[in-house]
Amino acid sequence: MGLEDMPMDDWKIRSAAGKEYAFDSEEEARQALPEYGDGATLWKRRAYRGILHLTMSPGGWKEVTD
Repeated sequence: MGLEDMPMDDWKIRSAAGKEYAFDSEEEARQALPEYGDGATLWKRRAYRGILHLTMSPGGWKEVTD
């Protein structure tokens, strides 16, 4: 089994203006969240990496509310 078979979490912050910023880990995203101001939200998705860095996420992005 290669890394492409292992699901990983992707993290992003969406600002109140709708801009999105990607992060490598939950910790990094949570620490950065206050810097994006009021209305910024934290999102994650379960992703599978494939050949040529293709990312597939059957569930899509979901807002993290806790």
